[in-house]
Amino acid sequence: MATYKYNFKEKFKIQLNKLIDFDKIRIGKILELFQYSIISYIFIIIVVLILNKFIFIETKEEIEKKSTQKLIIIIFLKLFLIVFVYYYLVKIILLFPSLPAIYIEGFREHSTTDYFIHIIVLYLLLENVNNLKTEIEILHDKFLRK
Repeated sequence: MATYKYNFKEKFKIQLNKLIDFDKIRIGKILELFQYSIISYIFIIIVVLILNKFIFIETKEEIEKKSTQKLIIIIFLKLFLIVFVYYYLVKIILLFPSLPAIYIEGFREHSTTDYFIHIIVLYLLLENVNNLKTEIEILHDKFLRK
């Protein structure tokens, strides 16, 4: 029976070299992150302005007057809308070609999409729509009062 021996020192050296290695692929990934961060930010600002103007328009007082059941339905519909918008927003953003993939030979396009999608798109979208967080907090308070 063979035993497995984990060589921490060797693995550490390999990972450290990967961390500090700054080749053209690493520079391409950083540039791609920068490119898609800017594109994402621009599109999110536009989408959030539209959502806040037409959908997320209620004041805190109006939200508090709603029944628990109505509030649950409204929150679910708004969350579905956010997921729907998020899904298509990512698809629209990825229509733009990766500039490093055009100029750096061997660079694999969209290799950094998970980072900008999960951090920038989702965070900015959720944080900037008006009153969604307030609605969820009010619903939470209503459940606690019962």
